[in-house]
Parts: sequence; structure tokens; C-alpha cells
Amino acid sequence: MTTLRVFSILISTVLLFTSAHATTSYPVDQKLYDLYPWSLTYYYGQTVSAPLVDVLKLKWHRWPEHLQSLELAYVLEEDDPFRQLMSPLFGVVELALDTSIRYGANENNIYEFNPYLIFRWANLPWNHVVTTSFAIGEGVSYDTSIPAIEKRQNTDTKRLLNFLMLEATFADPNYPRLQLLLRIHHRSGAYGFYHAGNTGSNVVGAGLRYLF
Repeated sequence: MTTLRVFSILISTVLLFTSAHATTSYPVDQKLYDLYPWSLTYYYGQTVSAPLVDVLKLKWHRWPEHLQSLELAYVLEEDDPFRQLMSPLFGVVELALDTSIRYGANENNIYEFNPYLIFRWANLPWNHVVTTSFAIGEGVSYDTSIPAIEKRQNTDTKRLLNFLMLEATFADPNYPRLQLLLRIHHRSGAYGFYHAGNTGSNVVGAGLRYLF
């Protein structure tokens, strides 16, 4: 299944669901996440052979590996002390568990587990046109074996690394509970913090999130 075909399926799914629920009124800011604090996400990504800085500049080459993820997340309540601490910068704080499978030409299937925190901006002025959010996630990542791309130029590799997630979501304001997302999925040694040298990997892709 190609990345383009997956992306087309995701967009078609969003259009079908939003047309079926166009008569219900929903909040389109961070109140949406408090009203529906749980979310389930499916994500499909392509591994790329480029450092994170180049990925952000849209400069990369495909690596023969793909990743699929299922993720369950929960929004901390508004009166949660940690969320209140973060509120000057982030309106929404979530606890998430991402479970992934990596598969490619140079390795056996690898299972990955990423518990992490999501910090989300959701109060955007154009949300009545396209309900949008931007998020950054930080946590840890454990792989059942080391991906080939992380061993490519480094012998000091680890299964346990830092996890970083960068994401943008888009939804029809008539049904913002179903969201199309674009995501960068990043594992790294965090500049030696995990005693893993300068190792890491990046995955870029798209997915769907449903709030409930």
C-alpha cells in the first residue's frame, strides 16, 4: 500500500463522516477536547533518511521501512495541577500511549511502544473555517529490536530512546471529532542523554484521530 493511497483513503473517510454528521453543533476550540477527552488515532508513516532539521525543511529521501501506529490518549482535566502549570503555553495536555509496528526490506518486524505527553494548541482564529490544532509530544520510545536506519552509521545504539512527536490536525468544523493529522515521529538519543550516541530515526506520515 503506497503512502499516497493511504492518504487518499484517510481524506475520503473524513469527508464521508463529516457529511453524515453536518447537522450537529460542536465547539471548535480547546473546549472540544474537554468535552471529548479520549481519542484513538491511526497513523501510517514512511521512514526517511534525514536528520530532523532537514525533515522540517521537507528535505529527505525515503528509507525502505514503513510504520503503522495505534494510539490512545486522554486529556487531563482543566483543574489538573500539571495542566494548569502548562496553561500559559499550552491549552490542552494529554497522556498518550502509542503502539507501533515497523516493517521494511532490511529488517524483521519491530514492535515499538511510546508513552508520552502531548502539549496542544487548539484556540486558533480560523477554526470556524478549518478546525486546526498544532501539537508537540515528548516521552520515551522502546523498540523490540534496533531499526536498521538507526544502526546505519552508529554502533552505539539503544532500544530505549527519546520520543518526540510534531503534529498538525485538520477537521471540518461541522464534525471536528474526526481529524486528519500530519505527523513527524522521531526517535533519538537526545544528544547523549540515553547514552546512545547520535542515533535516531524519523518517520513522516498521516493518520486519523477520533475524539470520544
